[in-house]
Amino acid sequence: MIINLARQQFTLILRSKWLITFGLLFAFLAIFISYFGNSGESGYLGFNRMTASLLNLNLLLIPLISLLVGGLFLSGEKEDRGLMLMLTYPVPIYSVVIGKYIGLLTALWSVVTFGYGAALLMMYVAAVDVSLLIILKFYLFSLLLAAIFLAISMLVGLLAKTRFQALGSSLIVWAFTVLFFEFLVMGISLIIPKQYVLSMLSISIFINPVELVRVWSILSLDGSAIFGPSLYDLTIWASGFQGQVLFIASSLLWLAVPLLASSFVLKRRIGNE
Repeated sequence: MIINLARQQFTLILRSKWLITFGLLFAFLAIFISYFGNSGESGYLGFNRMTASLLNLNLLLIPLISLLVGGLFLSGEKEDRGLMLMLTYPVPIYSVVIGKYIGLLTALWSVVTFGYGAALLMMYVAAVDVSLLIILKFYLFSLLLAAIFLAISMLVGLLAKTRFQALGSSLIVWAFTVLFFEFLVMGISLIIPKQYVLSMLSISIFINPVELVRVWSILSLDGSAIFGPSLYDLTIWASGFQGQVLFIASSLLWLAVPLLASSFVLKRRIGNE
């Protein structure tokens, strides 16, 4: 049942032209950054500048498209009563949530894969000197980021009453996690005692999936020096065994909690129908 639902959702989402447009945009930007980030005439600093640019591309675009995909499609199905009609059949609620999630995630991963595949093809043709391991790490972190925000978007789509409300909620979630969260953390760090700043920064990494993937990516690429000497203790701990375990556990929680909450919300909606 889950596989059938996933296949159906995958087919429906691939018919969306704007998802294909996003795939082309993502591929173009990945190609541009990968090529010019390693060009001696571009003024880039090679590894550091290219990886920073790719990381910013992932953190800006992937959460946005993931939120829009899940939020708009689920709210649209609910608004058109198609989702509620499906639930009149003897289908477990968790199967519906997981099936739709897998279908949407497969389509989203296909777009990300196309973008990185096009970038690698261009670099091979142009004989660009780039580490395949770095690209592979970015690719895997991109898939993780897409999976987390798609899980969040499932909850947003089921809570929203209309497509317009889902669109607005998705943009609010994206703006807060990607744009405003850093300013909030900086503002708090200015008003709390200095001895609590490091603890506050450590906690802030795990309560925002964007920061979680950002810091984990930088540490995995041996770029911890960019955090500066004031955060040396934090980077040493985060790079160690305990830190890596906590990164993995936090990622699993960011995947599981929204999906469990989505099943709960959907069950409540059925009970109120």
